[in-house]
Amino acid sequence: MGNQIKNVAIIACLKTLLFVFNIIFWLTGLLILVVGLWAEFDLYKYMELSPDFSGTAPHVIIGVAGLIVLISSIAFSCIIKGQPVLLYIYGGFLVCIFMMDAGVGASVVSYRDSFAKGLHDGLSQTISTYDPNKANFDFAQSKLHCCGVSNYTDWMRLSPQRVIPISCCLDTNRCVTANYNDVYQRGCYEVITEYLTNNMNILIGVAIGTAVLPLVGALLSCSLARYIEKSKYDVIN
Repeated sequence: MGNQIKNVAIIACLKTLLFVFNIIFWLTGLLILVVGLWAEFDLYKYMELSPDFSGTAPHVIIGVAGLIVLISSIAFSCIIKGQPVLLYIYGGFLVCIFMMDAGVGASVVSYRDSFAKGLHDGLSQTISTYDPNKANFDFAQSKLHCCGVSNYTDWMRLSPQRVIPISCCLDTNRCVTANYNDVYQRGCYEVITEYLTNNMNILIGVAIGTAVLPLVGALLSCSLARYIEKSKYDVIN
C-alpha cells in the first residue's frame, strides 16, 4: 500500500511537470515560428546576396516550429489520458525534434563561418551585374543606409562606369548622386555583415535553447510512462 501511494504521488507530480513543460514547449514552438517567418521575410533579403545561401534554413525552422506546435497540442491529450504507450511515443517525437533542432543550430553556425567571404563575392557580383528591376540590393542600401560594397566609389570603379543608384541617397527627395555628400558613406559589406552576425546570434541562441527543452520533455514523458506501468504492476501484485 505504501509503494502504491508513493507511486500515485510521483505520477501526479510528473503529470503536473509534464503538463507545465508542454505549455512552455507549445509557446516555444510559436516563438520559433515567428523567428522562422522573420528569417524568411526579413533576413532572407540580405542572406540571398551571398551565393552560399541556399534559402532552406528558414523553411526548416518554420517546419520544425509547425511540428512542435502540432505535437505539443496533441500531447495534452496523451498526458491527461496517461497511456504509457502514447507517452513513450511522445518522448520519441521529442528526441527527434531535439536532433532536428541540433541540426538547424549546426547549419546556422556553419553558414555564419563561411558567410563573410561569400557575401563579399556576392555583393561584388551583384554590383557588376546590377539590375534595377531586382530590388534586393537597392533594398539593402536604402534600409541599412549603405552604398556599394566597400563604399560608394565601387559604383564608379565599374567598367563601364555606372551612376550611383538613388537607393544610396541620404534623402531621395533632395539628392544628386554626383554630389557625394548626398550619398551614404559606409559600404554594405560591413553593414550587412554586422547586421547578420548580430541576428544570427539570436537564431543560434534560439536553436540551442530549444534543443535542450525536448530532452527534458522526453525524460519527463518516459519517467511518467514508467511509473504508470509500475503502478499498474503493483496493483496486480
